[in-house]
Amino acid sequence: MFQIVIADHLHATGMEILRAAPDVSLSGPPRDRPALLALLPEAHALIVRSATHVDRELLNHAPGLRVAARAGASLENVDLDECTRRGILVVNVPDANVIAVVEHTFGMMLALARHIAQGYASLRADEWKRHELLGVQLYQKTLGIIGFGRHGRAMALRARAFGMQVLAYDPYINEGEVREQRVSIVGLDELLARADFISLHAALSPESRQILNARALARLKDGARIINCAHADLIDEAALLAALDSGQVAGAALDTFQAEPPIGNPLVTHPRVLAVPHLNQNTVESQTETARQVAQDVLDALRCDDYRNVVNLPFRPGVEYRPNQPYLRLAGKLGKAQGQLAQGRITRVEVEILGEGLQSLVRPVAAALLAGLLRPADARPINYVNAPVIAHEQGIQMAQARGLELVNYPNLISCRVSWEGGARTMAGVIFAGDEPRLVQYDAFRIDAKPEGYVLVLENEDVPGVIGRVGTLLGTHRVNIGEWRLARNALGGSAVSFINLDSPAPPEALEALRNEPAITKAQVIKL
Repeated sequence: MFQIVIADHLHATGMEILRAAPDVSLSGPPRDRPALLALLPEAHALIVRSATHVDRELLNHAPGLRVAARAGASLENVDLDECTRRGILVVNVPDANVIAVVEHTFGMMLALARHIAQGYASLRADEWKRHELLGVQLYQKTLGIIGFGRHGRAMALRARAFGMQVLAYDPYINEGEVREQRVSIVGLDELLARADFISLHAALSPESRQILNARALARLKDGARIINCAHADLIDEAALLAALDSGQVAGAALDTFQAEPPIGNPLVTHPRVLAVPHLNQNTVESQTETARQVAQDVLDALRCDDYRNVVNLPFRPGVEYRPNQPYLRLAGKLGKAQGQLAQGRITRVEVEILGEGLQSLVRPVAAALLAGLLRPADARPINYVNAPVIAHEQGIQMAQARGLELVNYPNLISCRVSWEGGARTMAGVIFAGDEPRLVQYDAFRIDAKPEGYVLVLENEDVPGVIGRVGTLLGTHRVNIGEWRLARNALGGSAVSFINLDSPAPPEALEALRNEPAITKAQVIKL
């Protein structure tokens, strides 16, 4: 049974999916953090929203945690580096809230431009401020978007429909990617100087934290207005308050604050500020879809069925796990074989991938290979998430290589590992869609199944070896399932991969090694 802890409120749709799962035991939400920590020692998965911080203290209480999931797109409350080091899959839901957030952001911009909130409040106070509340149009104004990912692009689409000119600043986007949206990619200083409205959509990072600070606000076009429905820490609140007081900033629409609820925050009551209580993704549709996705993604990750939206796996955007699963399993088999056959501490691993459409798998394949190759040095599990981190800690160099292959297949994964005084190259392919095969062992071409217990033999190519090996194994009641042999030349050297139904006992291996023609006899488990 998978123990799943719900730390914060989760929409009923997600709760129903989890309760219906036959292999899940569910607990939470707890009343406070101490109660949450008490639930974690047996937890396999944790689902949080923005209120719970998944930090080192929490993780220390959850030694068996495999999945930490955020029911939302942002991960500012999750220590991603620490989760990765511990091999914990971090899941988010990047797409479910895009429409809700962008519609809310655009609504906030409209309300700010036309003083809708002040007009509503004045009528409720029996006032009639029809002429005092003079707004501005969006038409032919310039919108500056900081951060041009999913939310920024959706915002630009709506702004263009209102007849706005759109500028965008994002250091990770080039103009060619967005040319069809009629958006100009500019530097931050140019955006600040030209924009009538500035909407924040950047992910929170050390580079973007307080991107609108006192220096940036001083560069704003006179009368500019700011909308922030993304992350409070993208703005220096004290600097924004000063810019509002001075009139440098004509208005601000804020959905998020550095301390929530923002009790006593002077921005909330400022006459130039439209403030609402973090409503950006509060729609029935967004909450329903977010809960559905996070529940299903957590179940699939726990069951190893799929790894959608796992942010700390080494997959490029758009690369799916399920159709590429056979290649990752093959890489894991290669890693296990290399790790067990290495004759010293591995210092370098080189990987080569050949095949149309497989170049996007270099990093995932390397991670899978390392996960099979590494031997645990501490209590951490080794998986695709933390294998590169642990390899780095153990001083293993990773490299992408060329020319390792001895055989020509359309979908080949080759790996060379090096240790002091030696190295070995092995390669594998996928047959029939999902069947892994070992096809290279150093200079030998072979066709072996990397399954179960495998006896690896190296010997001189002389008569009698096969018979003697079969007899010795039979004497020790070890049955041979399959025998694959390759040799480099008649009367030269040979290598065998022998699938066994059970592990060969030490005395059987010792007897094999005492045979004059046999130079290596080792059982590996794949």
